[in-house]
Amino acid sequence: MAQPPPTIEFEDMPLEDARRMGRGLRMDPALYQALRTRMPWRSDQAVRMTLPDGTSPITMKNRIVRVAAELSVPVTIRRVTGGLIFWRSTDEDVQQAAAVRARFQTAQRGRPQQTAKRPQARPRGRRRQASRGE
Repeated sequence: MAQPPPTIEFEDMPLEDARRMGRGLRMDPALYQALRTRMPWRSDQAVRMTLPDGTSPITMKNRIVRVAAELSVPVTIRRVTGGLIFWRSTDEDVQQAAAVRARFQTAQRGRPQQTAKRPQARPRGRRRQASRGE
C-alpha cells in the first residue's frame, strides 16, 4: 500500500530568531552581555580580560571584534600574558592600522610571480619492489 506523503508544516517566526538559529549559538549569552557592558565607550580607558581555560586568544579576539562591530565601536586589541587588553580605537590607532594595511598591500603587489617549476610530485600508487637476487 502506498503511504500518503508526509504533511509539511510551516510556522512564521521573527527574522532575528531565524538568523540566530541558522548559525547556532556561537557565543555564551553571559559572555556576550559582559562584553557589551564592558565595551569601552571612552577613549581613555582600556579593559584587561583574563582568558578562561580552554579558550584561545584568537577565538576571544574574534568575539570581541564581533560585539564591537555590532555596537559600531572601533576597538584595538592586544595580546598580553594570560589574556587580552582592548580599548576604543583612537584616531592614531586607526591611522596606524591603515598604514600597516597599505604596506602589506604594496608588498603583496610588488612580490614577483613565481616562475620556477614546482618539483614533480612522487608518482602515486604502489611502489615497484626490486626483486632480490638479480
